[in-house]
Amino acid sequence: MNSNIFEKANQLIKNCTSAQLGVIDEAGYPSVSTISLIKPENLFEIYSSTGLCCNKAIRISKNSKASICICIEGNNITLVGDAKVLTDQESKSRFWLDWFIEHYEGGETDPNYVVIKFTTKRVSLWIDNESAEFTIDELLKVQSHCGALCDCCPYKESHGCPGCLALNGKPFWGECPVAICCINKGFKHCGECPDVPCEMLTEFSCGNHEHSDNPKGSRISVCKAWAGK
Repeated sequence: MNSNIFEKANQLIKNCTSAQLGVIDEAGYPSVSTISLIKPENLFEIYSSTGLCCNKAIRISKNSKASICICIEGNNITLVGDAKVLTDQESKSRFWLDWFIEHYEGGETDPNYVVIKFTTKRVSLWIDNESAEFTIDELLKVQSHCGALCDCCPYKESHGCPGCLALNGKPFWGECPVAICCINKGFKHCGECPDVPCEMLTEFSCGNHEHSDNPKGSRISVCKAWAGK
């Protein structure tokens, strides 16, 4: 898995309005229904709404294991994790959308209106004819200074490369200015720097040279994920 497919997944999710949610029913079988997504940002957390007395909310309260599938123009994102029903007013107000009034006459304080929070643990992707499977723990393991996911880099095996962190900014192709800058500032990766994304990292990630990210900014997104931003 590389940083590019991670960011492609995030961009697809941001432009998605609906998905399929699978939960476990009373007989232990998977039950799948369509949900509308609320302000989706990335694959780490997905939010939707439902009624407090609806089957989804009742089933989630008894068994948190769930899965979400998003399919857009032949691309597929499958997320496995845990779902939780949020009933606190802060969450309800934060995720309220104007059109919800069609379903909840009492507005954002309607006692029947609740928010479903899905937290991802495992990811399976098929995007632009490329596949990837990984856990969130694997993704959040810091593997480089710039946000590259060295563990899955093809050069690691073909060139005997032990990875960016082990080489102290001096990979097989020469000295890396981004890594050297990060090391000199005392950071493990660029996401820890208050200037992220700086001009150097932006050019490295969003430039037009052979090894720039596609989509642009992929490594920046990984660095921010590592830093919890």
